[in-house]
Amino acid sequence: MMTDHGSNLCTPAKVNEQIDNVQNKEVDEEIEVQSEELDTNVRRSTRERTQTDRMLAYQREESHKAERKLMHAYEKWKAEARKARSQLKLDISESELATLIDSLEREKDSVMNAYIKVRSNVTPPTDMRRKIDACDAVTKDIVKIAYERISGVDGGFDNETVKGHLRELLERDYARSVYGSTVSRISSKSSTPISQPSLNSILMAKRIEAAAELAAKEAEYATVIEEREQREKLRLLEEKQRKELEAQKGEFERLQVMKEVRAARARLEVYDKEETVDTVNQDEGLQQPVSPPMHKPVYLSSVNPTPNISSQSPNADVSQLAQAVQDSITLNRLPMPEPTVFSGDPIHFIEWKASFQSLIDKRHISSGDKLYYLKKYVTGPALKVLDGIFYRNDEEAYKDAWKRLLDRYGQPFIIQRAFREKLAYWPKIQSKDSVGLRNFSDFLNSCKDAMPHVKGLEILNDCEENRKLVSKLPDWAAARWNRQTTQTLSETQDFPTFQEFAHFMSVEAEVACNPVTSFHALHVSEPNKEKIYFKVSKPKANVFHTKTVTQHDNSKPTGKVNKPCLFCQNGEHQIHECSKFSARSLEERRQFVKDTRLCYGCLRLGHSAKDCRSRHCCNTCKGRHPTCLHDDSFSRKVRSSSAQSPENVHEGVATMSLSVESGCTPVNTSMIVPVWLSTHKDPVSEKLVYALLDTQSDSVFIECAVCKSLKVDSCPVTLKLTTLVGKDSLMSSERISGLRVRGFNSSLIIDLPPAYTKECIPVDHAHIPTMETASHWKHLATLADKIPPLQNCEVGLLIGYNCSRALAPREVILGTENEPYAVRTDLGWSIIGPSLTHFETQSSAAMCHRVSIKEIPAVTPTDVIKVLESDFKDTEGHTKVTSQEDIMFLRKLEENIRLNKDSHLEMPLPFRKRPYLPDNKPLAVIRLQHLKRRLMRDQEYREHYVTFMEEVIEKGNAEQVFEEGREGERWYIPHHGVYHSKKPGKLRIVFDCSARYKGTSLNDHLLTGPDLMNSLTGILLRFRQYPVALMCDVEKMFHQFHVDHADRDYLRFLWWRNGDFNSQPQTFRMTVHLFGASSSPGCANYGLKHLAREGERLYPLGSQFIMQDFYMDDGVSSIENTEKAIKLAEEARQLCALGSLRLHKFVSNDKEVLKTIPPSECAVDVTAVDLALTDQPLERALGIYWSLEQDNFKFRITVKDQPATRRGILSIVASLFDPLGFLAPFVLKGKTILQEMCRSGMGWDDNLPADLQSAWEHWKSELVNLEKIEVPRCIVPSGFGRIIRREIHHFSDASMSGYGQCSYLRLENEQGDISCSLLMAKSRVAPLKITTIPRLELAAAVVSVAVNDMLKEEMNLADAETFFWTDSQVVLGYINNEARRFHTFVANRVQRIHRTTTPQQWRYICSDENPADYASRGLSVNNLVTSNWFRGPKVLWERQIPPPMEISKQLPIGDPEVKKVQSLNTQTVQYSCLSDRLTKLSSWSKAIQAVARLIRRVRKD
Repeated sequence: MMTDHGSNLCTPAKVNEQIDNVQNKEVDEEIEVQSEELDTNVRRSTRERTQTDRMLAYQREESHKAERKLMHAYEKWKAEARKARSQLKLDISESELATLIDSLEREKDSVMNAYIKVRSNVTPPTDMRRKIDACDAVTKDIVKIAYERISGVDGGFDNETVKGHLRELLERDYARSVYGSTVSRISSKSSTPISQPSLNSILMAKRIEAAAELAAKEAEYATVIEEREQREKLRLLEEKQRKELEAQKGEFERLQVMKEVRAARARLEVYDKEETVDTVNQDEGLQQPVSPPMHKPVYLSSVNPTPNISSQSPNADVSQLAQAVQDSITLNRLPMPEPTVFSGDPIHFIEWKASFQSLIDKRHISSGDKLYYLKKYVTGPALKVLDGIFYRNDEEAYKDAWKRLLDRYGQPFIIQRAFREKLAYWPKIQSKDSVGLRNFSDFLNSCKDAMPHVKGLEILNDCEENRKLVSKLPDWAAARWNRQTTQTLSETQDFPTFQEFAHFMSVEAEVACNPVTSFHALHVSEPNKEKIYFKVSKPKANVFHTKTVTQHDNSKPTGKVNKPCLFCQNGEHQIHECSKFSARSLEERRQFVKDTRLCYGCLRLGHSAKDCRSRHCCNTCKGRHPTCLHDDSFSRKVRSSSAQSPENVHEGVATMSLSVESGCTPVNTSMIVPVWLSTHKDPVSEKLVYALLDTQSDSVFIECAVCKSLKVDSCPVTLKLTTLVGKDSLMSSERISGLRVRGFNSSLIIDLPPAYTKECIPVDHAHIPTMETASHWKHLATLADKIPPLQNCEVGLLIGYNCSRALAPREVILGTENEPYAVRTDLGWSIIGPSLTHFETQSSAAMCHRVSIKEIPAVTPTDVIKVLESDFKDTEGHTKVTSQEDIMFLRKLEENIRLNKDSHLEMPLPFRKRPYLPDNKPLAVIRLQHLKRRLMRDQEYREHYVTFMEEVIEKGNAEQVFEEGREGERWYIPHHGVYHSKKPGKLRIVFDCSARYKGTSLNDHLLTGPDLMNSLTGILLRFRQYPVALMCDVEKMFHQFHVDHADRDYLRFLWWRNGDFNSQPQTFRMTVHLFGASSSPGCANYGLKHLAREGERLYPLGSQFIMQDFYMDDGVSSIENTEKAIKLAEEARQLCALGSLRLHKFVSNDKEVLKTIPPSECAVDVTAVDLALTDQPLERALGIYWSLEQDNFKFRITVKDQPATRRGILSIVASLFDPLGFLAPFVLKGKTILQEMCRSGMGWDDNLPADLQSAWEHWKSELVNLEKIEVPRCIVPSGFGRIIRREIHHFSDASMSGYGQCSYLRLENEQGDISCSLLMAKSRVAPLKITTIPRLELAAAVVSVAVNDMLKEEMNLADAETFFWTDSQVVLGYINNEARRFHTFVANRVQRIHRTTTPQQWRYICSDENPADYASRGLSVNNLVTSNWFRGPKVLWERQIPPPMEISKQLPIGDPEVKKVQSLNTQTVQYSCLSDRLTKLSSWSKAIQAVARLIRRVRKD
């Protein structure tokens, strides 16, 4: 078998065939390459592309690298092949053989990959190809031997057989290069001489190799010769084309000269004719001799005549005079030239200046006249610049006016900035927007033409500026420009200029706007030839109801009838005209339509009524159905229902518009156009609707039915609407994003802002302009073909002025006083005004679509439950997830934070990517004007505002700016003042970094960073741990961290210097991180912790205090003794001073500590401290406070009057601040009332039902009694002594109302005294979905486990013993059972409990003694005070806790939470005799029958 394999490789015929295949393949590849090069040369340019020396050197270097890698891989494979041969000589296992195969094939693959890279650059030499062939063949042989060994492992190892196979391998020619020395050794050992056939085969192989190499060289030589011939042909072709081009240019120049000659000759002939006519007239009018003509026509005899000045006759002067007269006559016939009107756009300033100076300034008129013309041809903002100038009329005033205009609009940098800003804000062009592409091309050409005259526009040649422009293009145009740019770079090594880019855009725009073959020309919809007429209904007196009737002439066919009647098969009429069909009863007609699956709207096949676009109009009721299917009873029902409930119709429409109808015929049309509506996700699926373009609505509305047909995603919202009907009325809606619209006959796509759904958009169809409307008016008659015919679709879209692009007028045709006018927008033409030429009957129907909305986030029941569960967030684990943006935020600050010269930490603004922002100064100016009006109204507000601003400027937190700054890197931030509800008279200036301008804001580009704040619950728990309490505050924390100089222009704002409101506002910028930026909290927290880490060695206590016990800028801690507290305060102050942070407002219950702190840093007259630790101006119904004198916690109640509705109750319940759960049983009562309202499906503003009214009033009245509750701050009693034992006991319980838990800390001192106090508690209402009590008990146990993990981590109680108590034996059975399999709910929670606890820690307690029973059922305030809630059960106060009760921990049989296990028991019984088998039969007769059947069966066989 091995010999056959070798012979096949060396067969001459095989080798020749392989060589022929290789040669043919190489020749085919060369032909393809030449054809591609030829095509490329013909398509691109006629210049020959030659590679530079650097490129050739680079290619040679890459080839050498690839060859070195190949040889390195080949040597590694060679070593592996020799190693494999050595291993095959030994008796190795199957796994070792498999490893051998894998290693050898892996090295072979490396060789092949390296060889492919070499072949991609150059043609490999013969010796290299020989090595690759040897590598492939040897690998196959060794793998084959190894597989044979693997298949015969069980048969034993035969040494002689293995050696024979390996010797055969070495005898092959291709193996000699791999095992050269081994082959020579074996040959020397062998006494048998080489046979003649072997020698012949070797010579044959070498001859074949030589022939192959010769053939390859010949093919290569032929290819080179052919390539040279092709290049010569190409050069001759280029030369021929160049000569033809020059000949055509010469012919063109000759024709131009001939054109001028012919024009001159024609002018002379005209003059001769005119002179002859004048002579004849003079002869007839004056009977006296006339002198001969003063000149004769002179004809040019050559193209380039040489005038003879000396011999010129007087006739030439007369010819010139005649020419001048003729030119004057021609000029008088032209309209008078006028300068353009300048409105303040710097782009047009140079053009306007040139026209004005040419036509007016150079005239010899007075300065007053020049000023008059200047005022006439200047308007808008430019005219405001000249205010006050026109009171004078002297030369100085004229010069002063020009100086103002030049300073404001004529500076080169202003003009070039205007060009660049227009380019920067140019909207992205859609892929099919050919008009937009042409407009962009036109503006690029204007930039190109202005470049020589506007200094600074040369920057558009920069590649970075070009990249910004390319981002505006469609993807296909950007790809084409990329191809052209790459080609230019490879040829010239220079980036294309702006002029080349403008030329490229001109070509592409011309192609895209081709009137015959462009996309727009091929996809313009043909106008519908079928006209649909609307007939107005009879006068009726309805409110908010407009009835539109469509009338078709059903008696006459609209065209030739090609199909017979579907009912009687008569080809003369259709089914709706069939008398036989109409003679049937209505039920029979309907049944026939149903059986034949006809459309109920048009009685045709192929579609259903909901998709029908050509519904018939009933002649009886004017409804949208065929007359033959009219139902009188249905019409009566409709009229009855509409007459009985007009208020329902009023309610459905009033939120949208005001519509009053008295029955007169409507004669007005509005801006209603047919559009194609689609979505970004599915742009192909378009729906035809009418769109109302409403300039008085600030939002986009879409009909619900249209929204459903588009199948677009939506989210529920609540809108606050302001209309003429009512103000601030609430309406449930859905917000839709990603809508796009285009005109009926347009391919221009317009992206719509987020839209809101509405059941209906009340628009009268008679208000839709049609072709007939335009034809009724002479000045609009030309629009009859441009307005689409009336479409069979609803008004499903209302576009407000927040989509200004859709409403912008592109062309306007005006009429006279009461005549309608037409407006063309990007969505098509519309006509506004009277639709008929007579005004005898004016409509009393009024449509008002003035709508102003404010979106209110929709509150779902899930959100309510989340609010009620907000106190459980600390039990969900403390693992904070870090996103990639958080990592980027930390990296930016870590790499760039530094201590500046003022000893302040300085950090950059953490941008996602450094933004290029528009100039939003106009927005800041408007907001400042609004602020000024309020400052002028409120003196106290003004004084506080000025004081704050002056303090900010004096401290260097803000600085005045005199430079413009870099374009795109400056942002003006509006600001306003906010008073703190708990700090009267203290005003804080908030910088509105979320203010949007042109769709963006500063906060959109800032990273917020990870949550670096400590847990408030953990801080309060540690605050109760030790006797000495200490609190302090960082003064104006945000303003202590500075911003890098490079980022400060993003923090600009406007303010009056020294508070002088009569002066012009100046530009300032913040130098610190400001209040209002989304990144400021993260930067401030990072800076504070960075300072703590830097000073950890010098101030360990202060560093630990800042790292663990600070919540934003408030520090709260408790310390073991006075000495340590004094040291901690001193270290914290010194550590903060390193970063110029001031710790002040120190508060402590130990006066000795306060004596060591400077009085200026201590709080004055503080008796109680709010533990909310937040500076946000929030209103709370319940707050927890620390009383310094008594050193305990108290509660303050400030309940505002709220209506007894679901919204009002939620406002009160959600504002209770009790982070440690001291009042959890009482709060559960309020949560239960709110949950009952949710369960009953009540609305947000529905009044409380009577059964819950008394419970709510009772609970609300008890809020005042909470002020009587006092909880000791410190969990260690005064004078308790040294603690020798700490235990944490958790109790959990559940009921149908809710479930909860409470945790107690039990302390024991050296004397054996016991102290027990409540650490924290949690209560939660039971879910709305019905859940079993055991499941709720298990959920409460899980909460206890989570609370235990948090307490040990936050309070550093890892050494404390932990016990868990429950009164549910079922839960204890779940926890102690490890053999049973539970359902998912129980299994997951049992697994969570086992993760951090053991079954031995769980104990049973009677329900009467379980304090967690209060947390699951609720308590009133009085019962809460008298209960053991704060002290814990009696069992915890005993010196020795009694052993737990012995209960059965076995689960009851049939527990529904235990998965049932099914088993199959099979028993096999062998019967020895027939009598045993017969015992299975129930009767003697059946036994006889069975035996008889057996006998018959035996006889039959």
